[in-house]
Amino acid sequence: MPLAPDEAELLPGSWRRWEQAFEAYDSGDEAENFQSVGVCLRECLVSFVGETRSDQLVPAGKDRPKDADFRAWSELLVNYLAAGASATKLRSYLKKSAAETWEYVNWLTHAKRAVRTDAEIGLKAVEHLLGVFTAARVRLGNSVKRCDECESYSVAAGTCRHCGWTDESYEPPEFEPMSEEEREKRLATPCTPSSDISTYMSPDDLLRVEATNGRAVSGPSEVTQDHSSTASDDSS
Repeated sequence: MPLAPDEAELLPGSWRRWEQAFEAYDSGDEAENFQSVGVCLRECLVSFVGETRSDQLVPAGKDRPKDADFRAWSELLVNYLAAGASATKLRSYLKKSAAETWEYVNWLTHAKRAVRTDAEIGLKAVEHLLGVFTAARVRLGNSVKRCDECESYSVAAGTCRHCGWTDESYEPPEFEPMSEEEREKRLATPCTPSSDISTYMSPDDLLRVEATNGRAVSGPSEVTQDHSSTASDDSS
């Protein structure tokens, strides 16, 4: 598969370069600083291509695009991630998003009159692009079974919880028995009873914290989120 199945590890290099773009954004208030954001974001998109391109994406009889050809590789990737009639809208959206984001980043790279907001828009655009392509990859890997009778998605273990329909083709997964060595190893690991957990945050507490922080630009990690709060504050 062109992308790894572990969602958290799909695009580590791309996100790292996104954070470098933020550091450039946070380094000064001159147009040159904001142009540097464009340069870093362009490298981020090229890194994205490097982490997702695969010869499997190239149709038979077609020439393989150059390694750094973001537009060509992103289009091939979209055709793979959002194939079929049911994904027509998603396929169109991903292709347009990729093309427009690439154009904007290249404009920012050469924009001698760029201002801080221009750079922040670029950061958000690329962040969104990485996010929706990751979601599309996860969507591709999630096979959802619908009930043949009522078309409900509430099908579990071959039975519809809504109307009781049974999928005769359902085969329960096979589970390998746990070895005695593995069982002893797990039992030897101490657990932490809930009564021993000293810090608890309720949903209301979390909402109050988020409202206080006022984060504008989010990312793949706590570090990125902290940076994003600064981006929002500076742009305001």
